[in-house]
Amino acid sequence: MGCGCRYAFEGMLQAIYGFDREPLNCADQDARRCIFHEPDAVLRELDVEYARFYVDFIILCSFFVVLRAGCYLVLRWRVKVH
Repeated sequence: MGCGCRYAFEGMLQAIYGFDREPLNCADQDARRCIFHEPDAVLRELDVEYARFYVDFIILCSFFVVLRAGCYLVLRWRVKVH
């Protein structure tokens, strides 16, 4: 099972910089200092340009349900044993 942090990170980046976001405003008009003017450049640089938001969301929800169910079963087992 992979780490949920990866899916949370990808989902957060897709939510902020994805969905055809308009170019970011740069305080300084110097193009050399504003390397992340295009939101797609951020996604490419962080290697999440092909990540899908809905997949990350489904996996995170699955982690939530599985961990909650696992905790419930362990606590129920511990109460029955003692």
